[in-house]
Amino acid sequence: MKLLLVASGSLCRRALLPRPAVCAMAISPLLRGAGQRHLSTRSEAHATLGLPPDATLEQVKGAYYKLAMMHHPDRSTEPDAAERFAAIGAAYNKILGLPERARRDSKAREGPQQAPFAAAFPPWVYRTAEYLHRVPQRLDTWLAPSYASTIYHHLRREELAEALEVLEEMRLEGEQPSHAVYEMLIRGCTIAMRRPSIGEQPDHLTVNLVQRVLELWGDMEKMGRKPDYLTYIELMRAFGKGGATAQALQLFEKMCNSVRLLPEQRAFNTIYEVCVLNGAYSEALRLFGEHEEMRKSLWKPRFTPVSFSLLLTAAAEQGPELAARVRHLPRLLHEMGSHGVLPRVETCERLVRSCLEVDELEIAQQVVQLAARAGHTIDPKLAAAVAAGGWGQAQERERVRVPADETKPLR
Repeated sequence: MKLLLVASGSLCRRALLPRPAVCAMAISPLLRGAGQRHLSTRSEAHATLGLPPDATLEQVKGAYYKLAMMHHPDRSTEPDAAERFAAIGAAYNKILGLPERARRDSKAREGPQQAPFAAAFPPWVYRTAEYLHRVPQRLDTWLAPSYASTIYHHLRREELAEALEVLEEMRLEGEQPSHAVYEMLIRGCTIAMRRPSIGEQPDHLTVNLVQRVLELWGDMEKMGRKPDYLTYIELMRAFGKGGATAQALQLFEKMCNSVRLLPEQRAFNTIYEVCVLNGAYSEALRLFGEHEEMRKSLWKPRFTPVSFSLLLTAAAEQGPELAARVRHLPRLLHEMGSHGVLPRVETCERLVRSCLEVDELEIAQQVVQLAARAGHTIDPKLAAAVAAGGWGQAQERERVRVPADETKPLR
């Protein structure tokens, strides 16, 4: 790739100096309280993004990405961030002629959460290691900035809009983006997307970033840049965050049919997460069967604790076909035992409840035994229901049980 001289001006300044958000102060009054009102004209939509009416499509996209990420409710601490974010999305849809999307469901259930981070060293160790790790990259950016290093520099600072602007400048200068540039931008877009909870609809920024990822993917194919294994995984993650489960499954099937892209644990965990977050529990369990079959080959993709956590959720989460999904638990518990992975007590109790709800008493007993093997003591009511043969029998025994005081002889 051709390197640019330090004296080249704009590119070097972009690489070394942070760039302020475009028209942030100018549009602030326009966004206040605008989340609930309809943008009647295109000029009003342009004003919301701080742009003139004759702004180009790339200028509209650049302003939208900057402002949407700045005012995203998960990033901004301003009290009216949600209203500003909604106004930005409405303005972008109005300019591009896209249909209005429904607001996010705030009552969506939380999916499996990662365990809290436990630091192994004092904080100064991590800060020092991070600084030393970035020294060569900073020197490279300063001494011989290239388009690729500048894009990477912006993505490290979570400046996705600026990175996409550098890509457009790169094309105008006649530079051919490399595979690494496309992969960095696809990953940057995926990271900027919001990870939805189970049953939650993606926000407008996530939906538009998925479309941007598809554009980058199409450009790669046109230029003959063959996506590698990690790029496929990033595209699956983008589809998952955008709610496009069918497209993610098609991409995974394509990987299974290619020797060059045969999935291992990272790809399986990614597609499991996509299915669980979008409520496609039966599809996740179907892929679990393919995972088992593939382990009989020379490839042998591993199961990980993350795999088991997602599959347990797929098997026991409330929803359609619960009885059929619970019947996958014996195989799943067998794999967990063979890998030395034991569930937490909360997970065991959730599995027992699901088994009792669909009258799968034998499977519930297996879960209780696994909990005892892990040293857990489950809820006494659940244990009593399993011992009694189900919820109905346990309630009947509780109803006909005679209190101890009533058995004493009268005096």
